[in-house]
Amino acid sequence: MDQSFVAALMGEDFIFDCRRALYWPRHKILIAADLHWGKTEYLRSHGMAISDRVLEADLSRLASLYQDYDVRTLLVLGDLIHHEKALSHDIVDIIARFRHDFPSELILVKGNHDRFTKFPESWGIVEEKDFYFEEFYFSHDYNKKVKQFQFSGHIHPLFRFKAGPDLLKLPSFIVDEKFCLLPAFSYLTSGQVVPLKAGQKAVVVSEHGLDIFEK
Repeated sequence: MDQSFVAALMGEDFIFDCRRALYWPRHKILIAADLHWGKTEYLRSHGMAISDRVLEADLSRLASLYQDYDVRTLLVLGDLIHHEKALSHDIVDIIARFRHDFPSELILVKGNHDRFTKFPESWGIVEEKDFYFEEFYFSHDYNKKVKQFQFSGHIHPLFRFKAGPDLLKLPSFIVDEKFCLLPAFSYLTSGQVVPLKAGQKAVVVSEHGLDIFEK
C-alpha cells in the first residue's frame, strides 16, 4: 500500500497523497478541500465533548505536507473554516502562527461555510469565487456547466466496502476524465458515499496509504 502515487490528468502529473491532499509538482501547488478549521470549537460550544486537539492534529498533518513537498501555493477548494462564530482569538492566533511558520501563498475558493466570512489579515488569504489556472478549473461545488477539467470539494466523497455484515466507508478521491473530487481534509468531517460509474476510479485513503479501485 503506497502513501502516494502520481497520476497524469490532462497531461499534467499530480501526486495523490494519503494525507488527503494533491500536489502539482510543476507549479508547486498543494491542493486540499474542506479543512473546516474551528469545527471542534463550534461543536463544543453546542455541548459536544470533543477534544480540542483535533485542529492541532489537522495542522500537524498539513505541516508534514509542507515539509515533504516544495509548496509555493496552498490552494483550498472551499470550507477553510466551519463557522465564523468559531473563530475565537485562540483559533485566529493558532492559524496566524501556522501561516508565519509556513508562509506560502494561500488561495481560497470560498465555499458555503466561509462564503461570507471576513478573514483575519494575519492569515494572508487571497479569496476567489472560482479559479481558472491553465486548462483546469478549481471550485468548491462541482459545476456541470464547466468544460475544463475540474477539481472540487464539498461532497466529502466516501468509498463503501461491504463484506457480509461488515460495512466500511473511507474517504476517497473520485477521478474520471472530466473531474477529480477531493476528500475532506478535516478528520472530523464525514461525507457521502459516491458510487463509481464506468470509467471512474476511487483513490481510497486510509491511515496507512492509498488503494485504487476502478469501475
